[in-house]
Parts: sequence; structure tokens; C-alpha cells
Amino acid sequence: MKRPARKIILWIIGLLGVWGVVIVLLLFLLLLVTLGVIISSRDNTLPFASGTAVEPIPPDLVPIYHAAGAKYHVPWAILAGINRVETDFGRNLSVSSAGATGWMQFEPATWAAYGVDADGDGRADPYDPVDAIFSAANYLSANDAKKHPYQAVFQYNHSSDYVREVLQLAQTYQAWNPLSSEWVWPVQSHSWAVVPTGSQHEPLSVKVRSPSGSQVLAGHEGTVTRVSRTSVTIDIGYGLTFTEQGLTPSVVTGTLVKAGQRIGQTESNDVAVSLAEGKTPLPVTWFLPTSPEKLAPTPSLSLAAKASVSPTAPPPD
Repeated sequence: MKRPARKIILWIIGLLGVWGVVIVLLLFLLLLVTLGVIISSRDNTLPFASGTAVEPIPPDLVPIYHAAGAKYHVPWAILAGINRVETDFGRNLSVSSAGATGWMQFEPATWAAYGVDADGDGRADPYDPVDAIFSAANYLSANDAKKHPYQAVFQYNHSSDYVREVLQLAQTYQAWNPLSSEWVWPVQSHSWAVVPTGSQHEPLSVKVRSPSGSQVLAGHEGTVTRVSRTSVTIDIGYGLTFTEQGLTPSVVTGTLVKAGQRIGQTESNDVAVSLAEGKTPLPVTWFLPTSPEKLAPTPSLSLAAKASVSPTAPPPD
């Protein structure tokens, strides 16, 4: 073979070799980027796609989320979303790489600051679901979850993917209104409801207009703690009491009642229902619908604007 032809062949082979190396390097870099995206998506979150089915909340946890949300004035559905992402509703209680433990994954220092003994057994235990969920509500309240849910959840875990996952789940849980099985409309027949509001424009009681002599039902299961000539108060647990006024009672103090059980009949045309923690009134429509068809959210969860994110307290995880 003549020298010029040999040089041309060697040059072509060399050129192909260089491009081959370049192609291999590009494929390798593409592989690294793909792996990085997969690893990043798994960090601190469970896989989520808005079009996939979402597992229902375990029924025994629903009243705990609701009571904790009411006590600390945070959306109960965010608590459910965090519990789902952190420990799969308590099914995975392994200690995280950051040392976070328990049902809601608190680091020891944060638990020391925000952990509460919600069930009254004498100690705050992160592995007790009641203590853990109430403590998470306490922490979220400290970060103003009611007004700024995005910022509050970001403080819980400094990951935008984590926040997106939790709030998408929360929106789904709110849309389900799973608490409808825990509460019933307290008047068997009615025409409409009037909702008086408090100083913060939150509905603190509902006045139901219904025909005189209509049956009045227990709005929630619990123990009757007070009966007057025209009212019944029911202790529904977690320090919450539910009062129905404007009826002729048919139960006595100490009676255990189920949701939907008859407790009297209307005395006139109005029955007022209200909720309180101790002596502090709570927005009753966080729990009870203003119509029997739809349960109101607890409290409203608005994600229209993301508040600026700045650390205000150490994150649990």
C-alpha cells in the first residue's frame, strides 16, 4: 500500500476513534445524570404521581389528625401527608440517617423543643402516634402552617420535593373528606344553616333552622358531660367538647352516645352547635359541614402563594 493511502486510512481510523471516545463519554455522562435524577427523587420522599391512586388514611388515625389540627390550628390533612411520607402511617419506624425517630420522624433536639404528652400518660413518646402527631402539629403551628403551609412544611424537611409531595397528598386527603364517617349532621331535618363568625372571620358556631319537634342527633360519639333544660354537651375526647343548644334533651349526664344517636328534639326552629377545647371556642366547621352533603376543610389549605422560606426553627428531619 502506498504511503499516502496508508496515512489516509490511519487518519480515518484515528478520527473514528476520537469520535467513539466522545460518544462513549457522552453516554456515560447521560447515565450519571439519569442516576442522579432517580436518586434525588428518592431523597426524603415517596414516589408520587398525581394520576395514580393514593392509599386511604387508616381510619383509626383520622380523628387524631383532626383533633391535633384543631388544637394547634393547622390543616389536619398536612399532618396526614407528613405521616404518609415520613413513615407510611407508622408502618416504617426505622431511624433515619439524620437520627430522626418515631411516627413523625423528629430529631432528638427538635422533639425536646416541641414534643408533647398528648395522651396524658405522663411522658412524651415519639413512638406513640397520638404524642407524635400532636407534636408535629405543635411544630407546624410554630411555623405558621395555617397561613403559610408551604413554608411550614419546608421547615419540617428542607426539600422542595418533600413539600410538593406532602401538600399534594394533603389536597387529595381534603378532597376525600374522610371525616364524614366520624361526624353526622346533628338535626334530622333542616332547611338551612347560618354560620356566625368570630373575630378572625372563622365560623365558631352553626345555627340550624329546622321544624319544631325535629330529632336532634349526637354529632359525634362521646360521653354526655352536661345536660341543661335546652342543651347537651358531649366530651368527644382530646380535650374537645361538642355542644348542641335549642333542644329538649332525652339523655342524661354520663350517657355514652354514638354519632347519629338521638339525644333530644328541637324546642323551636333553631339548634346551635359549637365546639370548644376547654373554654376556648374552635371553628366548628373545621369539623362539621354547613350542609349534610359536604364536610368543610379543616382549616382551609391555600397554596396560591408560596411564602418566602427562611429558617425559623430546626427541622425535625
